Amino acid sequence: MIPLPTDPPQILFEDTDLLILFKPSHMYVHPPEDRIARKAVGRHTCIHWLLDEHKILANPIHRLDFSTEGILIFGKNNKTNSILNIQMRDGKIQKYYSAVVRGWFKESFGEIDLPLESDSSNNIQECKTLYSTIEKIELPFAVNSKFQTARYSLLDIELKTGRWHQIRRHMNRVAHPVLGDRTHGDSHHNRFFRDELHIERLCLKAKRLEFYHPHTDQKMTFHASVSDMWKKINTLFSQPI
Repeated sequence: MIPLPTDPPQILFEDTDLLILFKPSHMYVHPPEDRIARKAVGRHTCIHWLLDEHKILANPIHRLDFSTEGILIFGKNNKTNSILNIQMRDGKIQKYYSAVVRGWFKESFGEIDLPLESDSSNNIQECKTLYSTIEKIELPFAVNSKFQTARYSLLDIELKTGRWHQIRRHMNRVAHPVLGDRTHGDSHHNRFFRDELHIERLCLKAKRLEFYHPHTDQKMTFHASVSDMWKKINTLFSQPI
């Protein structure tokens, strides 16, 4: 059974051309391609929510994974969609994330530029992820038998490319998997976060978007809402809420 979101989406901004939406964790942006999953999800998608609850027909300019919460841009007409898609392709829409990962990086900031396979083939794609460490903690629990304590980092991440599961795969490749990641993560630390810290979901959030309005050239910046899970994470790392 596919878990459904505990909270509804939130419209953060809307005008005649575009819409900014906060997507909760465990919600698809649009119906999944898999027939069984699509039937199980039904109309519990961002696209259907906008249409059913607000009578808004809009096109998502980019995606977030099912388990990732955060900000999305929707275009409301073909001209806007075209301009925003070009901005996204040219890297003019800046996307920032927060993530909790296992361990401490040797450097407080850096760049991961490991190429990754595409989601639909074995083609290799260039990828670039920038990160900086916001805070580090060390907890007195032997989650792994090799260590008497458990170390975690709260990261600020900027995506320079937008590949399938890019942050999750990049962090896994450099031995700092995202907490709560069932596909690319560490099951022992995922279980510890779930059972001991009561943080049950993927610790990855699309927290901020910066871009220029496609028709007015006004600089626009949007910040994601703070969910209950991220309130727990911020408390764990003693960050302002």
